[in-house]
Amino acid sequence: MADWPDSILRRFRAVPPNPRENDFYGPWNKLLSYVFPPASDFTVAPQSYLLSTSRETADIVVEYEIFYNNVPVLIVKIKPPGNLRLPSAREEAGTQIRRRIRELSEDCLLPTLHAVSAFGTQLAFYSKAKDYQIVPGGIPPDPVLLTDTAPLDW
Repeated sequence: MADWPDSILRRFRAVPPNPRENDFYGPWNKLLSYVFPPASDFTVAPQSYLLSTSRETADIVVEYEIFYNNVPVLIVKIKPPGNLRLPSAREEAGTQIRRRIRELSEDCLLPTLHAVSAFGTQLAFYSKAKDYQIVPGGIPPDPVLLTDTAPLDW
């Protein structure tokens, strides 16, 4: 495990009990800005957009896209930590991160585009090498059986 500076660890420790998704935006921004310094050729670009899930509800998706000289190299998508226990929330997060990987992978000049789906500080790692499928592979839902399409141990 990396030895993070105290300022980053304090920021994550300051997240309240029973946190909301946006309680993690600051800590993640601080961590990513440390790993990808502003004075470097990397840019940490926070993104948010509305995802209409039905006629009655909409979900605001928040992610960080990290670019190296305007080329995507990493995607970090943040979700509420309490939702990790919900198979449907993990499935939706997996669908969203896979969709974003597909959208950005053609612009990635590196051999592999990496992505992280973060439920607070619990992480699932994804990647897509040129001309290959996204890893881990998708688990299709079964029309009859309950299928966990984004297992908790990912």
